[in-house]
Amino acid sequence: MRYLMLFLLCLGSAFGQSQPALGLKDAAGKTHNLSDYRGKIVVLNFWATWCIPCKEEMPIFSEAYKRYQQRGLVVLAASLDDAATKKYVARFAHTYKMDFPVLLDATADLMKQLGLGDSVPSTLFLDENGNVAGKISGQARKKDVFTRIEQLLDHGGHAGSEAARPNSP
Repeated sequence: MRYLMLFLLCLGSAFGQSQPALGLKDAAGKTHNLSDYRGKIVVLNFWATWCIPCKEEMPIFSEAYKRYQQRGLVVLAASLDDAATKKYVARFAHTYKMDFPVLLDATADLMKQLGLGDSVPSTLFLDENGNVAGKISGQARKKDVFTRIEQLLDHGGHAGSEAARPNSP
């Protein structure tokens, strides 16, 4: 019986560990790990300067960050730009008012490791415990992004900040 309990405990912990690993640097050289953001809701968006849908969706993430950062939201933008296009990242970040960490040197392999496939853009939503709570493969829509964020914030113990919440039913 003891071995069965040990097996079930190990099996349960293997399935319960859905926190993805990430260690990317920003333009200043600071490494950002997802584990650094425990206790916060994280939206991790993979994008590139050459990606037209990325240009269309980035204002959504900028608006979400401004609206919800006081309630514990972290937005991370992981650029897939390579050596040839990385020089455009700072201008892109300025143009789209990306006042959140912009991470460099993300790869399609990293996206696949996180369960996103290779569609650009793609977005990962993490709960306060760092577990994957949702994914969007391809271009995000404002309603989808805001609904997911609000659900995570409301279930994560931040529901008391009514002033920061937009009108919702």
